Amino acid sequence: MYSRISVSSRSASWYLPGPLAFGRRPSLLIIVVTPILIALLLGGASPAIALEDGRSLVEKTQSTKKWSTLIDSTWGGGMPAAEQLDFFDRVMEHIETGYGAYHNIGLDLESIRNRYRAEIGSGVSRGRFAAIMNHISLALSDCHTFIIDRQVSWYTPAEPGVPLFVVGAWLDASRFGASLTVLEDETLLVVRALPGQRLGLEPGDIVLGYDGVPWNMLYRQLLEAELPIQLNWVCGSNEESMHHCMMMSAGLNWHLFDTIDVIKHGNGETLHLPTSPLQNQNGTIYGVEQLPVPGVPMPEYEEGNFVSWGVVQGTDIGYVYVASWDPDPRLQISEQFAEAVRALMYDYDTSGLILDFRINTGGGALTPDDGFALLFDTEVFTVGYALRVEGSEDPYEMYLHPELTPELLKIKGDQGSFYERPIAVLIGPGTVSAGDLHAQRLLAHPRVRTFGKPSNGGFTLNDNPDYGFRWWTSRATGSAYTVDRARYLAHTGVPVDFEVWLQPDDVAAGIDTVVEAAISWIQRPVVRRASGRRVPAS
Repeated sequence: MYSRISVSSRSASWYLPGPLAFGRRPSLLIIVVTPILIALLLGGASPAIALEDGRSLVEKTQSTKKWSTLIDSTWGGGMPAAEQLDFFDRVMEHIETGYGAYHNIGLDLESIRNRYRAEIGSGVSRGRFAAIMNHISLALSDCHTFIIDRQVSWYTPAEPGVPLFVVGAWLDASRFGASLTVLEDETLLVVRALPGQRLGLEPGDIVLGYDGVPWNMLYRQLLEAELPIQLNWVCGSNEESMHHCMMMSAGLNWHLFDTIDVIKHGNGETLHLPTSPLQNQNGTIYGVEQLPVPGVPMPEYEEGNFVSWGVVQGTDIGYVYVASWDPDPRLQISEQFAEAVRALMYDYDTSGLILDFRINTGGGALTPDDGFALLFDTEVFTVGYALRVEGSEDPYEMYLHPELTPELLKIKGDQGSFYERPIAVLIGPGTVSAGDLHAQRLLAHPRVRTFGKPSNGGFTLNDNPDYGFRWWTSRATGSAYTVDRARYLAHTGVPVDFEVWLQPDDVAAGIDTVVEAAISWIQRPVVRRASGRRVPAS
């Protein structure tokens, strides 16, 4: 049961999409979203009613049939119906008896089974069968849970004429040549762009949608039509992070449309640009929702460097980026993070720290512990993990993980060291898995406040059921829980004290709005308690 979990005195890790996905061409995962997910994203509303895009029912039906025909023809015939049905039943049984993250979501497996079983029994194409498997995995709303036909998922490029809906753009956004993030009004902000981006996009520009339709409508139309989804790294693990993930994917779906609608920041002009030039887009850019901070180098993902640090120019505030907690000793993330914290505490007279985890691909359970020990002066119990009782009829029956215990995961504070000044932790939907975990653990520090958006919510462990080489699968088997066992954390994001995100005018000027908010908080007047420790003034 624990073959995917390794624990040593210095690190514990579990299998999940990790930092190697930052390579030039990361593996792509394809999943397909069902109307179940549409209901989730619309707060339970009927997709046909909530969409309100002006299309008639006949037009919607015709559009869905068009996509269905294209999906069938793209990947050809499937396995015999009897084999498809047997496979479907095995998958459903493994979910029913072993999925370990039922907490905090409404999941009706019987309705999922009834929705697809009759259709499969009549025989479906390879693309449609792969899509059904993917629909099921996404309905489980967990970043560690996938059921993937390798041929459909990994070996089909998203190009004009191919019915693939790309979801997620936290890592490789090179096909678009720019990275996007989500604004409060449901438009997309260009955060960064390659020099010579084929459409002339620049930071601060706004992407509205395609072919005259807003993207927040278009992506729901694509879900309604049940296009297969090419997932760029991972999806969200709850309603909020799932919506963010799908929205920021707008740029990577240019291959499905003729024109893209953009508002230029410089003059406010709305342009309707052809998407065809993007077929010749080159260069490498990552979809990180961060801007460079003066005085602090950013991590070099393509070089395998995931930790960088410095002092914010013009201030005495220390800054640390951590893009992964991978325990691989070759990456030296644990050592680099600890050295960054030590230096900013003792070699520089910093007035506060900013720890930026807004993109963090997860990794080891103990990777940051040496650095955390310097920040705390006492031992603090925070979380543990529990696993689903395999085969139990009660989907909520769990048992304590024998290795990932509160004792193992406690923060082992150093009695001779404590950071008494403000610590701003920056998080967002791209803070995933062990990224979620370690942001949650830091909440125990009395000087910590969180900024940005809630984290992804991927507080799960996983195994990999074997269905043969054709399929790649991952299944959540357990969840983190708070130390007092008051609640399980699966599908819940780490909350933020200050909800703030990138804004167009700031981005156009090269300013990171979230960082500015954190700096302003750190630079507030302080008062001194009787203990002598400094705290921000209330």
